[in-house]
Order: sequence, then structure tokens, then C-alpha cells
Amino acid sequence: MSLFSRQPALNAHRWLGVFLGALLFLVCISGTLVVFNQELERWEQADVPELNTVTPTAAGRALETFIQRYPQATEHYHVVFPGSGIPRLVAENDHQAVFANAQGDLLQTEHFPWSKMLVDLHYYLHLPSTWGLLLVSALGAIICALVVSGFIAHKRIVKDAFKWRRGGTGQPGRIDLHNRFGVWASPFHAMIGITGTYFGLAGIVLTVVAQLDTQGDRQAVVDKVFTPEPTLSHRVQPPDITTALQYFETMQTGHKPIFLTVHDVGTPQQFIEIYAQVPEQLIYSENYRFTSAGEFLGTAGYEDGVWGKKLIYSLYRLHFGDFAGWPVKLLYFVLGIMLTALCVSGMDIWLEKQGRPARVNRLWQGFVWGSISALAITAAVSLYFNVSSYAAFWGLLILGCSVSTLWAKIDKFTWLLICAGSCLLLLICHLVKYGEWALSPASLPVNSLLMLFIMWCGWKAHQENKINAVSH
Repeated sequence: MSLFSRQPALNAHRWLGVFLGALLFLVCISGTLVVFNQELERWEQADVPELNTVTPTAAGRALETFIQRYPQATEHYHVVFPGSGIPRLVAENDHQAVFANAQGDLLQTEHFPWSKMLVDLHYYLHLPSTWGLLLVSALGAIICALVVSGFIAHKRIVKDAFKWRRGGTGQPGRIDLHNRFGVWASPFHAMIGITGTYFGLAGIVLTVVAQLDTQGDRQAVVDKVFTPEPTLSHRVQPPDITTALQYFETMQTGHKPIFLTVHDVGTPQQFIEIYAQVPEQLIYSENYRFTSAGEFLGTAGYEDGVWGKKLIYSLYRLHFGDFAGWPVKLLYFVLGIMLTALCVSGMDIWLEKQGRPARVNRLWQGFVWGSISALAITAAVSLYFNVSSYAAFWGLLILGCSVSTLWAKIDKFTWLLICAGSCLLLLICHLVKYGEWALSPASLPVNSLLMLFIMWCGWKAHQENKINAVSH
């Protein structure tokens, strides 16, 4: 039998999805939410004053004050500008980040433990960073394999492109929903899988290429892809970012500064790099380099670089939908929900074919819906208490899975109510803590999505209750 015939592809598709379904679900649900990472960070600290622009003088004053207040050793200083997607000014080093106002006065410390936990869940599945990144990247490759095997396994993919038997929660409707989501969104899912694979496996590819091409010199390979840092040997002095930013303004590039980094702090190699967004290009930024005294050195050359260099420097924005504003973010959010639904429906289909063994089925329901409620409750707790968001999330998820597995009365209807109640609790906690700030531009998008999800859970619970009533 040919390797590319339908049955081997169907078997590969089924078992890849079954064995890795839980991990794929966590990566997909967290990735769908991480599309709004900037909005979530603003929402988590809703009472920070926001601004649209900042002067070079104010940015320089913020960093100078920050350096005086936090003199600990660091390799980098950063200044994040309002043009970064978060309309706030931030000064930071490798250990600490502090907001500043339009005059450059320092405000409160940056603190969004839940958002960071969510990002780490997507990047590393909360494993040690190296191993976690490799695992998540391998899951990206699995997503690509599932897309390809799904196409091969579906022999009537064109004919059935719009077939959907509205079977409620029945198996025919579930299979059609799974297949339609898989077909319609397959280009997006393949792109997410390929770019996700790159982030973790780039280090392995780098090592292999270095061994084959540069006698094991990894830095030489990096310098071919990313522009190497300038070779400097200047007198050590405090970084004059005000002069650098003023010079950048006179260049009239039409590029919007995202953030600024002072590299190799306290060494003769110290230099300033301004990362600026290039309109109508997908590359992350063009980088403008200056000496510590603010003298212009040159650009990194990404804007006019060769296509391969520009492609690699575009992968981050392509993977996370960090371009073209809210329309693209909403599109990525919807397509991410479709990918997450594929993980859930694929496992549901397999469980149905196994006769839905009671405890396994309840464990899976507890894992899926328990993950959502655990994320919501963890966010609510982190708004008021200085507890580990990582421990809270996993503790709540394990508790939800255990109770769901052992207590037969918890069904999908109950879980939908739990999810609605958890998100409602989160919404109330945010409203109580931030008051009128909870209705500000920093909060309203997230709180509106929370409200929509609560309403959807209520509607689905009503539908599930009607189905249960008919079946009984």
C-alpha cells in the first residue's frame, strides 16, 4: 500500500492528534489569547496613564532617572515607546521595568504576572526554556503534519468543502465541523505550524549550518542572517539617548520608533540602537545605531536587505499577527479559535469511536473546560494577590481534571456554567479593582471579549441543557 494512500494518512492523522491532543490544545488556546498580549498587558495594569507620543527629552529623562534609581549591573537598558502597540512609555533594564509619564517622571513598576504566565505557556508550556521551546516547536511541526495528512486522508475534500450536517452535538455534525475548519483555515494553520517550528528549531539548524559551512562558528552564521553589532572602543559614558532620538527625528525616515536598546552597558562596546517600524513592510523593524554620545553609526539594513533576510526578520510578526492593527488581530483570533476547536473536536471524534469511555471522556472535558476556567480564576487572583500565576493555573487545572474524572455528575453543561462563572468573577474583580479605568481604552477591548464569551457560554449551556432533556 502506498505511503501516500488514504488509510496510512488517516491513521497517522488520528494517532498524532490523539497522543498530542492535550499539548496541542494548550499551545493553541494560549496562542489564540497571546495574539492580544499587548492588550492583556494594558488591561492587567489598567490605571497606568497612556500617551500617543513622547519627546526625546522626556525619553532621555526617564532613562536617566531610571539608571540613577536602579544602578544594579545589567547588560542592557531599554526604553519602550508608545508606538510599540502599547501607548505607554517604559524604562527598563534586564531586571526591572518602570512606567513613565509624558514628562519623563517615573511612575509605577511594570507588573503583569498573568500575561507573562500566559506567554510562557505558549512559548514553553512552562517547562525549562530550552526544552519547552523545542517541544512547542515540535508541536508546530506536528500541526503541519496534521494539515498534510488531513488533506491526504480526505478523499472528497473539494466536493465536501461546504458540506455540514447540522447534527447538533452528534457525530456527523462534529466530523463535518472538524473537516470544514481544517480545510477552510488550512493555509493559516500551516503558516502557524511552519513559523512556530522555526522559533525552536532555529538553534539546531544554526548548529548544523555552522558545522557544514563555518567550521562550527555559530556567530559567523548569525552574522550572515542578522546584521552584526558594530565594533567599537569608546570611552565609557552614560548613554545619551536624547541626542540619538533628536538625530533620528531629523532623518525624517517616516519610520515609527518601537523601542530603544542600549547594548553592552558599561563597556567600551556600548552603543544605542533604535528599532523603528517600517510602513508597508512585514519586517519587525529597521534598526538605527548610534554611539553612546548619540553619533549616528548606520542602519542594520533590514529594510533594503535580501529577501531571505527580510523573511526571517518577518516571522515574529507573521506568527503573532502583529501587523495591520485590530482587523488582523481579530482575524488571527478567529482562526486561532478554529485551530483550537480542531484539537477539541478531533479528540471528541476519537472518543466517540471508542464508545466514549466515561472517565476518559470526563477527564478530557475537565482538561478543556478546566483550562479555560483555570486561566480566568488565575487572572482574577493575580489582580489582588501576589501569588505564583504558574502554580495557581496548574493547581486549578489539576483540581478541575480530578473532580471531573471522579465525579460523574459534572458534564459539559456544568463545565459551561463553571467557565461562564469564572469569567464573570474575573470581570467583576477587574471592575472592582479599577473602577472607571475598567471602561477605559486600556480595558474595554478585553472586558468586552470577556462579556461576549460569558454570553456564549450561557447560550451553549442552554443548548446543552435542551439536548440533555431530549436524551432523557
